[in-house]
Amino acid sequence: MNYKFHAVESEKDWSRLHDIRRTVLFASGRHSVEYNENHPEDRKEGNIPYLLDLDDQAVGVVRIDYKGSVAVVRLVAIAATEQGNGHGRQLNAMIEAEAKKHGVETLRVNAAPGAVGYYEKVGWERAIWDANELVGLASNCIQMSKKI
Repeated sequence: MNYKFHAVESEKDWSRLHDIRRTVLFASGRHSVEYNENHPEDRKEGNIPYLLDLDDQAVGVVRIDYKGSVAVVRLVAIAATEQGNGHGRQLNAMIEAEAKKHGVETLRVNAAPGAVGYYEKVGWERAIWDANELVGLASNCIQMSKKI
């Protein structure tokens, strides 16, 4: 398999990222808010959205918010048609490698309850790192972290 992990740059990249987020993370009835393609956090300095491509097909998305030696992993999703094929593990490995390039030593995430098992399998641990984050969309999430 030929994976490529890269920052979202072109309009085509943004479109592919939004398609995955909308269909996986913001599917009908999943949240009380609608998906915002123009959310300012996506373009805030230090926050970088990424695509995971497999043979030029987008299979995963994530945004990494860099905060010095710590980074917060947000909006992680694998395309609905690609789930269960090991892409999540590949995405996790590439997130770690990219974060290390930016000097990150600790990753954090607000994990959806259904994703906690996945995160634990790839070495994350439950750890409250900022209770103030657990509002709105993240109100039912479990905070986790990982040293890299």
